[in-house]
Amino acid sequence: MNDTTMLNADRIQPVEACGHVRKCMGSPQSYASSFSYGKPTALQVATKALQELEAARQRDIAVHERNKAAIEINTAIHDRVVQLMEAIGMPRRYSLRDTSSRSARPRTVTLDAGYLTDLKRECRTDDGFDFATSSYEQMLRQYRAYEEQAKREDEQARRAEEQRKAAEVERRKADMVLAAVLLRYGLPIESTWSDVMDALRVRDQRLDLAVAMEQTRGDWSEGAYRVRDALDRFEIRCTEDKDIANDVLAGLTDFCDGRVFRDATWSYDRLYASVADQQLATDVRTAARHVND
Repeated sequence: MNDTTMLNADRIQPVEACGHVRKCMGSPQSYASSFSYGKPTALQVATKALQELEAARQRDIAVHERNKAAIEINTAIHDRVVQLMEAIGMPRRYSLRDTSSRSARPRTVTLDAGYLTDLKRECRTDDGFDFATSSYEQMLRQYRAYEEQAKREDEQARRAEEQRKAAEVERRKADMVLAAVLLRYGLPIESTWSDVMDALRVRDQRLDLAVAMEQTRGDWSEGAYRVRDALDRFEIRCTEDKDIANDVLAGLTDFCDGRVFRDATWSYDRLYASVADQQLATDVRTAARHVND
């Protein structure tokens, strides 16, 4: 079809309009409705939209290629007709009185000559490819912008899913650790970490005091009541116990900041380390950590 020798150069040729791109959806999000199963992701919709746009562009290019020979013939015929009309003195335009005007001095309307109107209608020299190209470029920018947004959303969703899975793994690990602690101390199977902490801290008064001090370090908005209560339960059984009690009591004097129990001579870290049963101390700290979380 591109070879003019295959067409009658003396007759007007039909020209197919390049309108495939204009049939694409104005909004790339609209392609979500083209999926027959499930709810597509934004990235899947963006990919589909770009595929449809590119396919339409290729069809318009193919139409334009097929039209080239016909457009060449029609252009030559158009020019021949115009030259003939000009040669015989046929004007290109004419004027008419505007009969719809109610003015005292009605205006005139200038129109193209009939032959020019006929040529424009019947002898097409433009298949709309330039406009189709402009539309394609504009829509491509819009579709690409949506694709970039979809990629960001997809990455955010992927990270959120990874975080969810990681949190689930950590939860399962915590459940396994909790089960091991419950078995180790013969605690009820329905016990929570809070139950475990309460049950284990009373097995050693230094643990009991250390937990109260560490909790107060984390939150002293209501004062040091936890430490006072634990110190009331603390029994002096040796000289070291006396030193511990005096040091903690000093921290309670004019108390205003829970960090005092972190920095004390007998800090909660030192108290944990002084417990004879380090497995018990470790389990209490593990329980306290999970309670705080």
